[in-house]
Amino acid sequence: MSFVHSGGVDIYYERTGQGPALLFCHGAGSNAATWWQQIPAFSQRFTCIAFDARCFGRSVAPLEAFGHEALVADALAVLDAEGIDSAALVCQSLGGMTGARLALRHPERVWAFACCDSPLAIDHPRMLANVAAFLGEVAATELEDRALSPAFVRERPAMAWLYRQINQFNPAVHGAAAGHGGPGWGERLAALFAPEQLLALDDLRRLRCPTLFVVGAEDRVVTPAVVRDIARQVEGSRVAEIAAAGHSPYFEQAQNFNAALLAFLVDAWAGARHGFPTAGA
Repeated sequence: MSFVHSGGVDIYYERTGQGPALLFCHGAGSNAATWWQQIPAFSQRFTCIAFDARCFGRSVAPLEAFGHEALVADALAVLDAEGIDSAALVCQSLGGMTGARLALRHPERVWAFACCDSPLAIDHPRMLANVAAFLGEVAATELEDRALSPAFVRERPAMAWLYRQINQFNPAVHGAAAGHGGPGWGERLAALFAPEQLLALDDLRRLRCPTLFVVGAEDRVVTPAVVRDIARQVEGSRVAEIAAAGHSPYFEQAQNFNAALLAFLVDAWAGARHGFPTAGA
């Protein structure tokens, strides 16, 4: 358990295992603890680094310090602190926005990109409409909870409770950072999708690392149809659709999610050792 200072904020992270590096980037409403079903499994073959993004968990920060550029800088700071030249990014939702920007701007630091149920903050009309509708329906403190599939909440109440509890560990979401001024948490999230903050759809064509898009079959925000449309922009990318899962298949269907991710990472690492002839190959 460690901290690295980045942009005026102490960023919490933890490192487990050994082997090729994986950097786990959580979604809005989560923190490093949310990867409890992945870290024990993947640390048997990989160096696993999970961190609390600024304003989440143990990375306490004022809301005005939250934004794409800062999040990318924090991820790089964690890698630098551990002396890691290149990592595979395993990114859920908000984390995928950070991962895409990191992979595009610092391709030498990324040997693979697994983008899980992420809206990417990209200029895709259907995706933006879905996100706007969802943000308009729920309070910021309910985003992750409402993202679970109804069947999961009904059939696995203990797991749904744990999912909600992990969300409660984020002080910024519940206003602990409000004294620093600036807009509220919901407004901060919405600001990530302002026109000037969006990636162009064509930007994804510049991704030069193996890329996997994971999507829950019942995700109503980042829908399978939109994910497949976006994946067509990334040459050689794969799509894994996880049945019986909503916005967080890594949590709802961890066994199936882990299997799809492991198969991708094994292939990607084999390619990394021999060079990548084309994006996603």
